Amino acid sequence: MVEITQRTIQGRFLLKPSRRLNAVVAGCFGRAQKNTGATVHAVAVLSNHFHLLASFESVEQMASFACQLKTNLSKEVGRLQDWEGSLFAGRYRAIPLSDEPEIQRQRLRYVLSQGAKEGLVLSPRDWPGIHCADALVDGESIAGVWVNRTALYAARQRQRDVEEAAFTEGTQLHLAPLPYLSDLPRSEQRSEILEVIESIEAETLERHRQQGSVPLGVDLILAQDPYARAQRLKRSPRPYFHASQRVLKEMMEGFRSFVVSYGIAAKRLAAGDVTVSFPEHCFPPRSPFVRAASS
Repeated sequence: MVEITQRTIQGRFLLKPSRRLNAVVAGCFGRAQKNTGATVHAVAVLSNHFHLLASFESVEQMASFACQLKTNLSKEVGRLQDWEGSLFAGRYRAIPLSDEPEIQRQRLRYVLSQGAKEGLVLSPRDWPGIHCADALVDGESIAGVWVNRTALYAARQRQRDVEEAAFTEGTQLHLAPLPYLSDLPRSEQRSEILEVIESIEAETLERHRQQGSVPLGVDLILAQDPYARAQRLKRSPRPYFHASQRVLKEMMEGFRSFVVSYGIAAKRLAAGDVTVSFPEHCFPPRSPFVRAASS
């Protein structure tokens, strides 16, 4: 179980919500989920970044999901926003979560607070883009669209006036309850989600009251220039794990052991030992250069 965060390049508002962009973004998430079998628990897509809580069977599955998601988002959103090249700034951040219920609840609250936390809307349910708040409350999936570009391209090689709509299909991003909620009846899951959302709304309202401010509002959010940049980007060191102090110590010990084993194996590989074994759930570095045999 991990929390994935990804920011757009230079923090530009390239993911600014619109009806078409929302459908395309949800379609990219749904397609990546369908192709990799990833379990998605919560998602929030703001104008210049997104957050995701998901569970994966392996690091390989996570990498495949992120690769497909980011590649398709760059292509599809790039078409809509007339943006060439990558949509994102560097690699995604994936922070593992412990299985402690309180930690899961904290991170769910963090994802649900997106939009309200930044002073953009009063309630997470007011965010005009892709957000899991309504879907989790109503127990529904998030609908999107997917365009089969391969089939569309092939068809246009035979007949130029083929419509994109003929190769567009609906897709769904399915949300699974976090483990701490999965054994509860649906009614209790809904009550828990509503309680978290209501606490976010109360906290947001109180913060604006104290600061004498008001949210930016949906109209101004939708009127933003997608090429504009945030005036200030949050830059803070990321934690290795989301866990209590007790569990964090255990997870750090395991991580250090993994790093040491990986480092030893990498040095042996660099020295020419191609039979070396790496620890599980990792990507070995490239093989060393093979020199020509001396005559």
